[in-house]
Amino acid sequence: MNRKIVVVDDDLFDISMLRRGIKAAGAAIDVVAVNNSSQAIRVLREENPDLAVLDLKMPAPDGFGVLAELRSDDSVADLKVLMLSGSTSASDRQKAEALGVNWYRVKPESLDGYRQLGEELSEFTKD
Repeated sequence: MNRKIVVVDDDLFDISMLRRGIKAAGAAIDVVAVNNSSQAIRVLREENPDLAVLDLKMPAPDGFGVLAELRSDDSVADLKVLMLSGSTSASDRQKAEALGVNWYRVKPESLDGYRQLGEELSEFTKD
């Protein structure tokens, strides 16, 4: 049975690269994409994924807002969350950790980097 992740990112190219990386890694992961962060919590409740992947820089709510809402909603509060961001800022990482992120990762710059991320996601979504 495939694992399922929900990716919340307003950049369709980044979603496409993540899908390609997962496929290149041969990971058994189904990807549900949400490019409107205001719908993220509803979709996460409906899809019941193994992992949520949140972009940081999005129109309101941004990734921090989605993460804070996730952690305060009992139906999805225990969901594993990866913050996948272009930001290398230590303060962004610290804020994400303070809000309860499980894993913070800077977005890869190449398909090979996304393939490696796909391999890591396969391991991370296992219990």
